Parts: sequence; structure tokens; C-alpha cells
Amino acid sequence: MKPIILSLALIIFTNPAWGQEKNQAGITSGRITFEEVIKLEIKLEGDASHLAGMLPKERKTEKILTFTDEATLFEDGNNNVEDELASHGSEGGVRIRMVVSGENKTFTDLKNNRIIDQKDFMNRIFLVEKEIPESNWKVTGNQKDILGFNCFEATRQDTAGNKTVAWFAPSINIKGGPAGFCNLPGMILEVDVNNGTRFYTAKSVEPVAPDDLKLQKPKVGKKVTEDEFKTIMADKMKEMGMEEGGEGGNQVRIVIKQH
Repeated sequence: MKPIILSLALIIFTNPAWGQEKNQAGITSGRITFEEVIKLEIKLEGDASHLAGMLPKERKTEKILTFTDEATLFEDGNNNVEDELASHGSEGGVRIRMVVSGENKTFTDLKNNRIIDQKDFMNRIFLVEKEIPESNWKVTGNQKDILGFNCFEATRQDTAGNKTVAWFAPSINIKGGPAGFCNLPGMILEVDVNNGTRFYTAKSVEPVAPDDLKLQKPKVGKKVTEDEFKTIMADKMKEMGMEEGGEGGNQVRIVIKQH
């Protein structure tokens, strides 16, 4: 049986569990630790093809979402390290280093309906500001527990065919989430883009008083529009003979050294 898609308004007004759980939790500010998993599809040709078995199939990093009822800040956690794999063969040692670009932050101004992305692309920092997009989520009737929070499923698909599945907790009455995903009636605790191509899941939720949080808008970088940044990224990727990543994908650079 196919799941029945219900309208957002219908669920809000007909599901009494939302109001009950919201009163129980009452979290309006705090810190959420997420695990980000990105599938890596790396093609090696010619002399480097024999190194394919040394490369990881995915990249896991820790991310932190700090939030109040007015804004959220999503940035790297403290436990992220550079991946390095080594192999020693008859032809000498080969060292492969995988570097994920740093200094990436997403500030979501819930009060003024704005998103500011600080993006590190090819060792250049950009600031991309835009309005929070209109909500095109479809809330389904599915529910599950995440860290003790009753979460509801919502899905959406963009014009490029990318499908996103999000699970949000109405008991945390903040319209935020990881990596700029937002605009649902509750905090997003899990996001799946294109069946695991990129995946975020909450590992801990810590209530923190607003006065103890530091949510600062990113200020470092060249200010560009979203269209300008996409053009810069596409031109550079084409120049390097690489395909552009998916929606919001992190930049991953592979450095191969043989000695």
C-alpha cells in the first residue's frame, strides 16, 4: 500500500501528539551534534587506476548545529581530522591524502528569513546570501524515534531530480536543521539526500541557555550571489575535468603522492 501524503496544515491541526510532546520538551536553544556521511565516487584512470582499492567509499565528519529561536549556525565539529591512507608495495610507498575543504558554515537567520553560507572552494572563501526558500516539503504519515524525540517524515524533490527525506521533531519548536535544511514545523534531526549520497543524523541534543551560545554571522569571504557562486564552481570544475557535486555537496580533494 502506498503511503498517504497529507497536507502540512492537516497534520498540524489533527495530530494531538505534536502539542503534547512540544510541552514536554520545551527546548528553544541549544546545541546538536550531527554526523555527516558523504558517499565518495572517485574515478581513477591510467597509471592511478590500481589505487582504487585504497580509497574510502565514504567520508564521515562531525558537525555542530547551534540554535536559538531566532537563528542557527551549522559548522564543523572539533573531532574532524584529515584522512590519510598509506600503502607500501614493490614499486615504493604510495600515500593518499583526502582533504575536505574547511571553513564552511551556514548561518540561518530565522527572524529575517535569510541564509548566509560561508563556502571554501578551491582555497577561496565566498559568502553567499539568499532568502530562505519557500517550503515545498510534503509531510507524510510516517513517524520514528530519534534520540527520544518523536519525529515526522517530510520529503521534497528539486528541479534537478534530487530527492531529500527529512525527519523533524515538532517538540523542538525551531524551523532549523543541518546544512541549511529548514522550514519545517520542528527541528530537523535527520536528512537523507538521494538515498544516502549525503546523510545527516543527530547524535546528541543538548539544551543550552541563549546567553551561553555564540551565534555569529560569517563575515570572511567574497560576497557573491548564489547564481554567481554556481557559475564560479561550474567553470572551475569544468576546467579541472571534474563533474560538479550534488546539492550542497562538500568539496573533496584527493592528493596522491608516490615516493
